[in-house]
Amino acid sequence: MTEKIRASFDRIAEQYAADFADELTRKPYDTALLRDVARRCRGGPVLDVGCGPAAHVGRFVAELGPRVIGVDLAPRSLTVARRLNDPTLALVAGDMHALPFASGSCTGVVAFYSLIYEAEPTAALVELRRVLRPGGALLVAVHAGEGFDHFSEYKGLPVDVELHWRSPTAFAGQVAAAGFTVERVDVRPPYPFEHATDRLYVTARAG
Repeated sequence: MTEKIRASFDRIAEQYAADFADELTRKPYDTALLRDVARRCRGGPVLDVGCGPAAHVGRFVAELGPRVIGVDLAPRSLTVARRLNDPTLALVAGDMHALPFASGSCTGVVAFYSLIYEAEPTAALVELRRVLRPGGALLVAVHAGEGFDHFSEYKGLPVDVELHWRSPTAFAGQVAAAGFTVERVDVRPPYPFEHATDRLYVTARAG
């Protein structure tokens, strides 16, 4: 599964960046949550896990003050992200199941739509907890719902990915079981320009 995701995002990196680089300018709900994370994580580092070729989530947080490190699985995504962003935004290759950071070394983690590509997110959540210091902040965004869908193309480019929807109650339970104290579970309807799924946000702190 990891290799399929890496290959798929390498193929679509340029198009994906073009589509999403400025999306936060139209997402006040998301930016409010990210501002809260930035406020709680002064200094950093904050990891933007699954930063993608735009690295726009990490860039937004970094502009609010904390030191941010974007992490992504796909080499081409990182190449594009380095071109689009200020070099002060660090970008590192890494798998969310084995992050290249010491235990307890981070003040926060944001993971926007990077925990949607496999049926069982527990191993990744445990790894996110490992790199956070006690009390460190976690903000995860996923698609709300049940089941999954398979996608074989993105705007005419071939991909091979599954997107798994998350039940708010079940996903919050998985976050808690990974060693977090869940603080908020929020669901919002999609904005008109988004894929037509409700969006689920879990805000938590490392126990």
